[in-house]
Amino acid sequence: MIMNSLLPTFLIIGAGKSGTTSLHKYLDQHPEVFMCPVKETNFFELEGEELVRSRKQDPERFKHYPQSVTVWEEYVKLFNQATRAKAIGETSPMYLYGKRSPENIRKYLPEAKLIVILREPTSRLYSRYLHLARDGRLPTPNFEDALDKNNTVWWTRNDLVQEGFYYKHLSRYFEFFPREQIKIFLYEDLQKNPVKVMKELFGFIGVDDSFQPNMEVTYNLSGKPKNGFINSLIGADGVLIKSAKAVLPGGVVKLLKKSTASQKMVQNIRKKNLERPPVTPEVKKRFYSEVYADDIDKLEKLINRDLSRWKPKA
Repeated sequence: MIMNSLLPTFLIIGAGKSGTTSLHKYLDQHPEVFMCPVKETNFFELEGEELVRSRKQDPERFKHYPQSVTVWEEYVKLFNQATRAKAIGETSPMYLYGKRSPENIRKYLPEAKLIVILREPTSRLYSRYLHLARDGRLPTPNFEDALDKNNTVWWTRNDLVQEGFYYKHLSRYFEFFPREQIKIFLYEDLQKNPVKVMKELFGFIGVDDSFQPNMEVTYNLSGKPKNGFINSLIGADGVLIKSAKAVLPGGVVKLLKKSTASQKMVQNIRKKNLERPPVTPEVKKRFYSEVYADDIDKLEKLINRDLSRWKPKA
């Protein structure tokens, strides 16, 4: 193992589709913070595994995480530029539900602070569904298919139905880490008062909490594309985005990534091309009663938060 002081002092471990990308981007603006240039390295879950690089090899995407880093020496190199940072961070939502993650994080980064942001699980799952629709990767055509516990993809792929069992996942972390090392936010906290959330977050990781990042941009939008051609150009995997990365010098790409104005422009165009039909109250009630009710009740006690807003009225 390489001994290196330039390693993460904190990790955003999930949940996916709950604001992790936004937190990553906002933290990256802080002058005292270095955020890993690879979002979702997934190292502490996939260490030593052979990656599936082609979607053809894994059409249902059970193990298709091509951006992941699975070798410790390669993971360490990602933080070589963090020499002036007071806090060093990495974001991988897979860590929340990954079976190996809690123990591996304690092994490699025993003092790392862990950041969790949780979204009402049916809304999170629906957002994931719209995200997959946006990218043309739906496991099945209808969202209600996820209610069928015999549906292999929805119930076996850990980033779908299973990711929403927050009590199940978090209780493992409380076995490995003291409570003061874990900070939990709710998605609605970030929506209603992002300034307060970021102030608390900056304080938690030990940097100047008076810094206010630009939070005008909403990242990682989900939705069904209205126009496939536009989405193919400026979507997350769009031709123009890939071409820019291939043609422009690395420094220019980094500047564009740092530019809130350019990011806001792209995100606004994407947003206009996405439709997000709401999940019906009836479907929400079914997911709550048939899937998540028991886990939510246990989660309330574990994190000492009132989650009544997550419980549809009868």
